Amino acid sequence: MAKFGMLVDLTRCVGCHGCTVACQARWDLLPQVQFTKVHRYEMGTFPKVKGGVVTTQCMHCDDPPCARVCPTGATRKRADGIVVVHEQECIGCRYCQSACPYDARSFNPERNIVQKCYFCYDFVENGQKPACVDTCMAAARIFGDLEDKGSELSQAITARKAVQIKGTSIFYVPPRNLDTSVLPPDFQEPGAVRIWQDIVHPGGKTIMGLAAGAVIAGLVINNIKGGGNND
Repeated sequence: MAKFGMLVDLTRCVGCHGCTVACQARWDLLPQVQFTKVHRYEMGTFPKVKGGVVTTQCMHCDDPPCARVCPTGATRKRADGIVVVHEQECIGCRYCQSACPYDARSFNPERNIVQKCYFCYDFVENGQKPACVDTCMAAARIFGDLEDKGSELSQAITARKAVQIKGTSIFYVPPRNLDTSVLPPDFQEPGAVRIWQDIVHPGGKTIMGLAAGAVIAGLVINNIKGGGNND
């Protein structure tokens, strides 16, 4: 089974925002919604100042907390490593947004759903590349199968000495001497996720169970009072 991932070579990225625009067009996003973001940074003090760009997106975490807190199961991690949102099942509660350690999810107020980068899974299933990869004029993005050691992605990771953001499916090739603090941090589960799993979610199930029990009890009592006559 393939496990998909992506490499972003920041030594090639020119910060043109082509990835952002291609993604917005591909998924017909609202203007304010960006699955792929371009961040500019500056480091040092005058006259020794240097700068560059870092792109971010959903990191397709190995153990995504967004999926664990989703009350409807709309967010799922597929066997191929891609984290998806089944939009028809999303109720817009936005728990996943709070659980995401990378602020990679966006709320669509018109549809009352949360959306994110899907690695263009439907393109991938047809042997095509994600829109951001296909449009990158600097070839700064490489998508592929991490399990295939002969894939372009695996070979580039080795040849370019890419840095993996641990716990995710994203790799970066940082410019020489770059302070890696500008990159997304290694995965760390937000504390709120544990609270949700251990307290809120079980409590919610208990309340729903009690409510269901109350409804059933009410029906039984009404039936008894009516002598079982449904006429």
